[in-house]
Amino acid sequence: MRSLVLVLAGCGAAAPAQPAPAKEVQLNQPGVVVKVEDATLAGYVTIVDFWSESCGACVEVHARVAAGIADQPKTVLRKVDVGDGLGELAKRYDISALPHYNVYDTRKRLRFILVGSDCLRAPDLAKQLLAE
Repeated sequence: MRSLVLVLAGCGAAAPAQPAPAKEVQLNQPGVVVKVEDATLAGYVTIVDFWSESCGACVEVHARVAAGIADQPKTVLRKVDVGDGLGELAKRYDISALPHYNVYDTRKRLRFILVGSDCLRAPDLAKQLLAE
């Protein structure tokens, strides 16, 4: 008598869902160099917030941007503390003023550099990039 072998692979069975990444992540200790590009996520708009604890505007802008992207499941926020803003980290990412945001598209390409109050545009730019 012959036995029947049933193979399920590739028969439309859904792959297990990947858990969503954290909406917000602090990438470094104050002033410690970090490779921001490694923190961008394929398939997500990644907003990188370069900030300092001593920057009051950074805290205010961050709160508004975080609220603005709260309903965007494919947008994440990554924070980089530049410390005093005078070290290697600030030089590497050309940080001369705070707040400073870099916005990466879903293919991990840097698309926007925002400084000062322009950082408040980040949620709208993220929506634009997601619509591409």
